[in-house]
Amino acid sequence: MKDLRKLFSYPGPGTGVSLHNHSTWSDGASTAEEMCRAAKAAKIRVFGLSDHWVVHPDRKLMPVPWSVAPDRLDAYFGELARLKKLFEDDSFTLLAGLEADFFFENFREVLSALEKYPLDYLVGSVHYAGTFPVDNSPAEWEGLTEEAISSICREYWEKLLGAAECGAFSFLGHLDLPKKFGFVRDPEAYLPAARRVLDAAAATGTPVELNTAGWFKECREPYPSPAILREACLRRVPVVISADAHASSHVNRNFPEAQALLRQAGYPC
Repeated sequence: MKDLRKLFSYPGPGTGVSLHNHSTWSDGASTAEEMCRAAKAAKIRVFGLSDHWVVHPDRKLMPVPWSVAPDRLDAYFGELARLKKLFEDDSFTLLAGLEADFFFENFREVLSALEKYPLDYLVGSVHYAGTFPVDNSPAEWEGLTEEAISSICREYWEKLLGAAECGAFSFLGHLDLPKKFGFVRDPEAYLPAARRVLDAAAATGTPVELNTAGWFKECREPYPSPAILREACLRRVPVVISADAHASSHVNRNFPEAQALLRQAGYPC
């Protein structure tokens, strides 16, 4: 992977960078070319596509329909190489990324398999607690007991801790994602778990993202919460502002609000 330590140094790269974005290669609504064109028009100076890459250890769940198809990674990186030639100039850089799901059972094999690709950066995320899809649909949360919800959240945070501890990711995606649909009644109850993740991120030099997409979900706040951002600031964990864009109109959605929130949390930005 490309050495992006300068870009990701504390406090973070600011609002001219947008790296968590999806296209029709996974679950996005806009093509990769449309995403790049929109980013350049929005005067984003460093833009990245990070379509989903999910290798679930339960083979019954493979292939995951919202991930790049298992046999299409070569074509994906070939397309991004074409777009680099088409769009890059002195004011615009395109980076080739993936958002990879972390699983204790196979993360080493997944990371090893990705080494042969021209990958600039890798977003580490958790979308599953076991076989339960954390952010797929509110219908899957309906009817769950408080005990079941707590169990899902505990497993989510344990996996995120594993992603932070392995130190293999360029940054961690959407901390506290289980709150998305509003079924986690007290997200702040998991603040101790978040602190452990941030301790590990600080130790391994792994940034986290401030993901603005949560403002437009049922939870009505970004990932992570302001309380977690304050804890991240105390540990000098760099923060990458991300739109988690799935459409070309969202490549820098709510970035000014995100920067204001970072200032409120204590970041010098």
